[in-house]
Amino acid sequence: MRRITFTSESAERCQLIFGKAFAGRLPESLKIVDSGFRKVFGERLEDEYLMPGGEHVKSVDRVFEIYQVIRASRRKAITVVGGGSLIDLVGYASSGHTDIEKLFLFPTTTVSQVMPALKGFRVNFEFVKDLLSFNCLPDKIFIDFEVSYREYACSSKSVLIFPLLVALSFDNRLFKYLFNVVVSGKDISAEQWEDIVFSSVKAYLKGIETGRFVVGTEIGRLIETASRLKAGYDSSLLFGAMMELRLAEKFGTGDSSVTEDFFRVVKLLWDSRWSSRIDMSSLVDLVEQKGGVRISTPDGNLDKTYFVGCSVFERFVREKTWRGLENFV
Repeated sequence: MRRITFTSESAERCQLIFGKAFAGRLPESLKIVDSGFRKVFGERLEDEYLMPGGEHVKSVDRVFEIYQVIRASRRKAITVVGGGSLIDLVGYASSGHTDIEKLFLFPTTTVSQVMPALKGFRVNFEFVKDLLSFNCLPDKIFIDFEVSYREYACSSKSVLIFPLLVALSFDNRLFKYLFNVVVSGKDISAEQWEDIVFSSVKAYLKGIETGRFVVGTEIGRLIETASRLKAGYDSSLLFGAMMELRLAEKFGTGDSSVTEDFFRVVKLLWDSRWSSRIDMSSLVDLVEQKGGVRISTPDGNLDKTYFVGCSVFERFVREKTWRGLENFV
């Protein structure tokens, strides 16, 4: 079992614990569980309360629902068992609740494992993505390799895109290794998967400790807001990453070979269930309202971020039709 301790700028600490078969030995606590996790694993947890996952759950109404559950349970600790949206919701609600003394996370998706919730918790308001935020660290995060490996092996190999995106953003060596794995077409063993997830989390921690963001984060959020939260998080983040890479390349702050490698693996791993359309008009309007957008650049670039003005962004969008994935290459 491996452990990493993350310390925030405010000296708060969170312990990340890596291992297997954590579900049956989570801390004594109220457990808010993604109903989708129950369907897949069929495991009933002690003191559990089921909730749906997905972006729509991150609402103020659901925050008050969590408050009612806390009052009824009389528990001083909460464990969230689910993906990033449920973690955001429960983390936001419990961080501002005076009765809750401990918050534990059990992320059940690959993306929520390799990008653990260490930058605070956010909920949506009036169809604006992550408008409300609460900066607080969980006490512990349990990262179960078996859970995410099952997602990779049984659900969709496309989830490998997210370790690749983290590596692209923060660790060039890891990106090259993962790129070669994808291009080879070979299946990843459970042992390899453990190393990939652990290395991706270490890269993510390195990145956020230096104040950087995963490439695609900012434009991805704007894409979701422009769609009134109807665009999926996965595809929005990836479209955001591809747009940020092309913008960085356009203004001479990106490595074109790395960009082309990333586009290649996205085409190989893209999940057909993800949305492949963007409402570019609404996105341009949103960027104009904000006066521009700050993009992130891959590991190895001197500039951590690059600000793109609204007029420049609009001209960039008009250079291509941007109607679907095929237009990004």
